[in-house]
Amino acid sequence: MSAPIDHNMSTDEKDILCEIEATVTTGFEPTAMEEAVEKLNAEVTVSRGRIVLKVPISKVKKVLELGCVDNCYVLMTKVSDFKFSEDELESMARLRELVKSVDWETGLRAWREVFTFKQPINSKPDIIPDVLGEPQLSSRIHKPKKGDNGGKKSKRQKMKERMEKKKEERKKFEESKISSDNNVVDKDSVTMVTGLEDIKNLDKTSQRLVNYKEVETVEKKIEDNLQDAQTAEDAKQVLNTEPVSKKPKLTEYSPDKPAFRVTCHRTGLNHSFDSMGAQSNFGGAVYNYFKWNVSMKEFDIEVMLYIDSNDVRVGLALTRQSLHRRHTIAFGPTTLRPTIAYNMLRMCKIQPGEIICDPMCGSGVIPIQAALYWPEGTYLAGEIVKRAIDRTVENVEYVNKLQAEKEKPDIKVQTIKWDASNLPLQDESVTVFITDLPFGVRLGSKKENSSLYPKVLHEMSRVTKLKSGRVCLLTQDKKGINKAMQLVSKYWKRTNAVGINMGGLAACVYMMYRNSEVFDKSQPLVIPSFDETSPSKNYKKLQTLREEKELS
Repeated sequence: MSAPIDHNMSTDEKDILCEIEATVTTGFEPTAMEEAVEKLNAEVTVSRGRIVLKVPISKVKKVLELGCVDNCYVLMTKVSDFKFSEDELESMARLRELVKSVDWETGLRAWREVFTFKQPINSKPDIIPDVLGEPQLSSRIHKPKKGDNGGKKSKRQKMKERMEKKKEERKKFEESKISSDNNVVDKDSVTMVTGLEDIKNLDKTSQRLVNYKEVETVEKKIEDNLQDAQTAEDAKQVLNTEPVSKKPKLTEYSPDKPAFRVTCHRTGLNHSFDSMGAQSNFGGAVYNYFKWNVSMKEFDIEVMLYIDSNDVRVGLALTRQSLHRRHTIAFGPTTLRPTIAYNMLRMCKIQPGEIICDPMCGSGVIPIQAALYWPEGTYLAGEIVKRAIDRTVENVEYVNKLQAEKEKPDIKVQTIKWDASNLPLQDESVTVFITDLPFGVRLGSKKENSSLYPKVLHEMSRVTKLKSGRVCLLTQDKKGINKAMQLVSKYWKRTNAVGINMGGLAACVYMMYRNSEVFDKSQPLVIPSFDETSPSKNYKKLQTLREEKELS
């Protein structure tokens, strides 16, 4: 057996570089790279929706402390132009063989910086098997999805029919049970009334009754034996003597080895296999190689398999769940991800001693992130809905509990119930306004935004400090925010806008700086009326022609 790797690695071993791939919100890749370089002095490469960092193994845990990343895994093998075959079995056979060339040693060293296991985990088996199992077709693993039903019944229809069938069988079962107990009906009488088909159904029902009574007899026997048992060992022996119907295990369990699962993420249209097929074949090869325990839920190690067209990457997950959940316990209907909030805060270039305000804080995610990563400031969180204020307070208390466990000071966020369009704050008192505006999708509407956005921006113009003040706004309602910014354009200088992908929604983060124009209280805000369904020019022309025709 190969020598186990010592948990207490030497300093030289911990300085070995490894590649960590981290997912980030699409659009924030440059901000994430900036943070990684600043905090870890790492070599970073950027691609869509992720960054790749080269760091020493000793700094792996610090990668998970970055505020911009969602999920991380240590990259063990990367194969460009894998050249998948049109023959599915051939592709799966080559994918299985890839297990032998994976750098498991570096991957497991990085994994041990984050997780622990009771026994040393070997990076190589004692005897490397020549064959890692026969490749399996996707159709043998599961039924492939079909794009067109071809006139077949939908899942909902099938489920409904099954439920109706079960209900009918249950009804017949109850009726037959009553008839059997009272001896009112015999098989011959049923034959005359219902015919041959109902006799078959009655036979099936009678068989169920026999089985049901047999089960009752066995359960009563076990109960009697348990009552007669003198010790716990006797009771255990009684339970073990009765046969238990279980699915046979396909793999052997070893308590000295970790449990694992393989998760496959696949993109590309020209593959002869699907994600489930690749995942099952690769997982089977890993099992044949290491003989680790297999568990899809209670696993110690998660092997990540990424197939991007003809590129293949293999890694070990360093996060059990997305890091955007680490500082939030109370969620609202539109709670912002802390990782998105952190990236927005980095765009604001926050300085010590500044006053940061989220006038529509929701669950308080933005001010909480600000207080965690920039503790030398003053943080205000306000909402018009009391339930949102309660969620913010709950999240602050949860974070302070985590801070106490790490022996770190509490964060301080002042929560206030207010109307964002009429803030109880002095003129030019806030340095940075940063908020997630309502999109008008899950909550509110675009029509409400056409009035809300200008009012909020107008109030921010009054409260924000001249020259040094900034505003950072997130919304998906680009039309609404652009119109609002035009109405207050004399107070602001717009710098940049970053488009991001929020769960399929094309949102945008807008940055504006306050100029030196003093706010004019004597000039009221005039909001143009919102016309949600403005008619086109052709429609107006057609309407005019129709009216002229009617007049003539």
